[in-house]
Amino acid sequence: MNHKKIYPSYFILLPLVLYLVFFIVPSAMGLALSFTDWNAMNDEIHFVGLSHFKEIFTNQRYLLVIFTTIVFALVTTIFKNAIGLGMALALNKGFKTRNFLRTIFFFPVMLSPLIIGLVFKSIFNPEYGVINGFLGFISLDFLQRDWLGNVNTALGAVICVEIWRLVGQNMVIYIAGLQAISEDYLEAASIDGANGFQKLIYVIIPQLMPSITINLVLNLIAGLKVFDLVFVLTNGGPARKTEVLNTVIYKEYSSGRYGFSTALGMILFIFTCIVAFSVLKGMTREED
Repeated sequence: MNHKKIYPSYFILLPLVLYLVFFIVPSAMGLALSFTDWNAMNDEIHFVGLSHFKEIFTNQRYLLVIFTTIVFALVTTIFKNAIGLGMALALNKGFKTRNFLRTIFFFPVMLSPLIIGLVFKSIFNPEYGVINGFLGFISLDFLQRDWLGNVNTALGAVICVEIWRLVGQNMVIYIAGLQAISEDYLEAASIDGANGFQKLIYVIIPQLMPSITINLVLNLIAGLKVFDLVFVLTNGGPARKTEVLNTVIYKEYSSGRYGFSTALGMILFIFTCIVAFSVLKGMTREED
């Protein structure tokens, strides 16, 4: 009997060791190094306390980067969920091509963000891009512009690409949630005289709360941690209008400011954890 109780513990031991080695230890080292002046110009490492964090939260450049990252995460999360839910409702109906359309809309999720970035960089090209070409074809030349090089349109263009890239993921999760809703609820609502909109608000959305929670958390984390798409499309330009935390971390690390880039990484990590846990806690309370 004792052996039967002990054996299950061994199955837990390996995941715990892996979690310790690949997550806890690197996180602890990163936290420690964020309080040092570790850089490429000096072999010695000195403790500098909170000076990196003070610089981050008092420098207008880094505050703007944090603000841009938050805006990017919030806007993409809202539109991914709204469009994804609409697509799920439309493609949950019984028509012949629904599976084909689901596959088409989900396809971008399977592509590398780097490939997507390169493709859309060509699409947005001011000289030979598809968008400006189409605008010229329909005689709307006055709308043509350098979409990724204009300070007024660059961030919006990157946001649109990110929404296009992951809206299919939201759609699939919402379809799974819709298919789990019992028809009895909808039939009862119909008997009570509820129209389509009332069914959506009072029956479907409350039943979709687990799916909404999953999508909110995944989208917020993806938005806060975005890097490769921004890096390929704009590299943080023009005039740092699309600079996000991960692109700054990359640039600071590349310039040899290892301790400072680690401090930025810790801020991103802590902020992401706070957002994720807050959403999970709030949405779980709503479900209850």
